[in-house]
This record gives sequence, C-alpha cells and structure tokens, in this order.
Amino acid sequence: MPNHPPHPRASFSAGPSARATAASLAAISWLVAIAACGARTGLELPSDFDLSGDASKRDASDAADGDAAPVGCTPGTVNLTKATPTVMFILDRSGSMGDQLGRTANGTRWEILTNALASTLPPVDDTMGVGALLFPTAGPGGGTQSCTAPGTADLAPATGNVARLITLMRKNQPNGGTPTADAIDNAAKFLLGVRAATSARAMVLATDGEPNCNTGLDPRTCTCVESTRGCQGRPMQCLDDGRTVARLSSYATQGLPTYVIGLQDQGNARFSSVLDAMAVAGGRAQTGAAHMYYSSNSEAELDAALVTIRDQVGACTFLTSSVPDASGTIVVTVNGVTIPYDASKTNGWAWDNQANGEMAFYGAACTAAAAAGTRGLDAIVTCGDAGGPDASVDATLSDAGKGARDAADARSPTD
Repeated sequence: MPNHPPHPRASFSAGPSARATAASLAAISWLVAIAACGARTGLELPSDFDLSGDASKRDASDAADGDAAPVGCTPGTVNLTKATPTVMFILDRSGSMGDQLGRTANGTRWEILTNALASTLPPVDDTMGVGALLFPTAGPGGGTQSCTAPGTADLAPATGNVARLITLMRKNQPNGGTPTADAIDNAAKFLLGVRAATSARAMVLATDGEPNCNTGLDPRTCTCVESTRGCQGRPMQCLDDGRTVARLSSYATQGLPTYVIGLQDQGNARFSSVLDAMAVAGGRAQTGAAHMYYSSNSEAELDAALVTIRDQVGACTFLTSSVPDASGTIVVTVNGVTIPYDASKTNGWAWDNQANGEMAFYGAACTAAAAAGTRGLDAIVTCGDAGGPDASVDATLSDAGKGARDAADARSPTD
C-alpha cells in the first residue's frame, strides 16, 4: 500500500547562427529557481557581485529547509501545486572549449554556449531558479593547467540569476583540464542541499566529452585524452570516464538526474561513446536518436537540445500537502478523472519523493496535467487508524471523493 509507491490502493487520474543557438537555450530557460549568489572558487567574479549578507541568508534558509519535517497525512481533498524547476548548470570551461564548434560556427564552443544562454534564459529569470558551477578553477597565477573543480557552486540556484551567470561566463574564458567527476560531485552535493519539496531538481552538464584530472590512473595503461602526444607519465591526461560515469549514476539513483550535452563537431567526435555512457548513467538519455547524449555538433543542434531539456525538467512535477500513511490511500485526479498509479512511469503518476509529497506525471497523464492547470489537479487522501484504513476520513470526504476512492480500491490489488 501507499508507503512506497502509493501501494496498489493508490491511483491517479487523468540555424546555424548565433541566434539559433540562443534560441535553443530558450528551452533551457524553463529549468531553474532558488536563492543567493556567491562564488567560493578560484574563478574570477564580476566586479559588481554583491556578496554581503547573501551567503549567511542562504545558509540559514537552507538549514531551515533541510530540517523541515516530512509531509504528514491529513484526510480529505487537497489541491496539487506545481513544483518550481531547479537546475544546476555544470559548465566545462576547459582549454578545448576554446576551440571552434564546427567549420560554420560563429565563435568558440564556450562563446556559443554563453550567447545561447544569454538569449534564452531572460524570459524565465523571474520564474525559474538558475545555478551554475564552472570547471576547472583558474590555475595558479592565472595559469592554464588547473585540474581542480570548484568546491561549491559559483551561483546558488535562484531566480534573478541570469545576468550574473552570463557575466560570470564572459569573465572566465576556457583554460585548464577537465575534472568532470569532481565537478559533478561538488555540484550535486550542493544541489542536494536544496529542499526538494519545493523544486524539481536536475543537473545539465555541457562538455566536449574528455574528462581527465585523475591522479589515480596509470598513464602506462590508460586511454589518453591527447591522441598525438600520449600521457607520458602524466596520469592527469588519462581519460577519467569510469569515475565520471559512476558519479552520474550514483546521483541519479538519489533522485538527481543529469542531462548531458556534448559540444563536439562532426569531424572530432572521438569521445562520443564516453558521452553516451555518461548520458545513460545520468538517467536522462535520449531515445530514438543517433546518440544517447544531446548531440550539439552545430549551433542549430545545441538549440534543439536545450529546447528539449527545457520542456522536460519539472514540466510534470507537482506537490501535495498530504501524503497517505501506511494504511491510507491516495487518489489523484485531473479535472475529476482518476488515473491509476504507474510504477513503470510510462503513463500515469508516481512518487518522486513520497516523504516530501513530490509526484510526477508521465505520458498522456503529463499532457493532461499540464493542460489542466493546478485548479484541475487534486488528491483525495485517506489516513488509516485502528478502526480500519478508511474509518478516520469518511466524514471528511465528499460523495464524489468516496466514489473515486472505492473505485480505486476495487481496481487495485491489496496486501
């Protein structure tokens, strides 16, 4: 019954130009929302960044959120609310991101990515939280050999962060190595500190696919990211794909998926298989495409990839203020139509995080939920007691609510 997925008793109703690139990122705009800024890394901060007080306010807020109790069980009908998408952009600014993206591209990979985000994110600046971690940090004295990932986010996810993100990117140009595994680890740990009960969280990793910077690899036997020169006693130049894939997989299992965007041109796609493995591990791989990752070997493809990601992140994630207890039930309706709970997440609803009251809609149910708006989305919740699973709530349910609950019970197997 409903303490893992709402048990059987639970049911539910229901163009190749810089402009094109910018458009693609419009898609991404939908992605984010939360608070405060501040960089605790070696990256250069814009001179107009005002950090006074921000960090302490954010830390206090985060602490309060993290200490919040799980959602309890209150019998009756409750309205579902739309979750606010929260996205952390993990942006590869290694030396190779200074290369041109294909022969027809208007600028380097880093410039194209920056311009696209600048074009597409402003429309959602007030409604979505945007956070970012740029890697690697700057090398000693501004050197180019840094293999260190920032210890925390350069921008904590927040609304109103778009201008700060773009300024940060333009202040910090590509150089250094590609410590992707550490960057993922640090970004994920930061984002996991953001209260999920108010957000649909995800990470977006934009990289050209050559993770390295792992001193634990053997340069005599590893695959080297430098195909011509070789590693020659330099373990930092070994391909660090195993550790990177493992990190992505670990966070995906914790409910923090990652969309992988590969910025490679068609003539230089040496690490496509690595990007594919990363996309699968992140839990948001493409289906029905040539690659599992979102391939961006042209400005137009980057645009399309970002639009797709924008439309997926948090599009059908909702929150309920009441969660059934071990012997209770929940019936989710879209405009009064009940649709069954679907553990396979193909066409129905399922818990993202039951303790926090987070649920997501899938397939046709997602389409119906998005069209209905929050006024048409309800959950009928019962809470069990010694008198039986429904005894405590019969008096609080309308006739329609009782009918929906009984119909759900009749269709669903029980323990």
